[in-house]
Amino acid sequence: MSHPGLQYGPCPEALDTCHHEEFSRNGFLAFESVLSESEVTHVRQALQDLMVGLYDDLKKDRAEVYAPPPGKPDNYKGLHIHKKDSGFWVQFEPSVEDPASLSPLEAILHCRKLAGFVPEHPALQALSAHPRVQGLVEEILGADAIMFGNLALSKPPKIGSEKPWHQDDAYFSYLPLDAIVTAWVALDDSTVDNGCMFTIPGAHLGGAKRHIHGTDCQIDDGRLDLSQSVPVELKAGGAMFFSGMLPHQTPPNRSSRTRQAVQFQYRSVHSRKVSHQEYETVFSETDGTPATCRSAALETKDRY
Repeated sequence: MSHPGLQYGPCPEALDTCHHEEFSRNGFLAFESVLSESEVTHVRQALQDLMVGLYDDLKKDRAEVYAPPPGKPDNYKGLHIHKKDSGFWVQFEPSVEDPASLSPLEAILHCRKLAGFVPEHPALQALSAHPRVQGLVEEILGADAIMFGNLALSKPPKIGSEKPWHQDDAYFSYLPLDAIVTAWVALDDSTVDNGCMFTIPGAHLGGAKRHIHGTDCQIDDGRLDLSQSVPVELKAGGAMFFSGMLPHQTPPNRSSRTRQAVQFQYRSVHSRKVSHQEYETVFSETDGTPATCRSAALETKDRY
């Protein structure tokens, strides 16, 4: 499949009417130079510092290696290191058999994601509140934003896994559905070859799509017109801001280059958390079929 080479301008100081119309129409905005080169370097160093600290915690029994239970989708099978008494953890690619044997620098080149890192490092706390990150999110939402999720998403050279097509709202239980915006910030030049973001402009308007457990929590086959998908290639420091209802995907990294990004999920201060049961009546297909990752997990459990 050939993909048009979309170009994105530098990050504005504030969003104008055209930006808001574009977000409403396409479900996302993308800009270059959201972070400066020095800011990107600072964030990459912060993630490296966290990995060094986590391995020191592992040696001192302040962290532990964790193996997910059997029956998990492929993308959940990688081993974890969890910092005790903290929400911070690292997940490795499934091909990594013994993360404890790696050095911290080797670990960075073999991990799939870091999660819960914002409270662990002041540079990452500052980034989550950055005026060109949280500030733009609040302009999109039209209200103060609460950051409720943070991930560093890594695609190591040659072994970086695919993240299949999904909608972020499938993972959550906040209403209304349009009260969620994700900020995805590239820390490396992100291209088709090394696993950049793909999306389908306007597909956020098509409602919830049924998710299943395949290699991951992912949209069931046949729900999307993939001929309309486009890559969102960004240089390091560029960022994409997208609706929680927008289907998106990142392919595997088969290149010799790393592809790191950090992701923050925000909800409007006016949003509300509801029960899973209530949420599944809203995040559902037009025939009422529940479409969430939770419903997919329950269906898989019932099947096996």
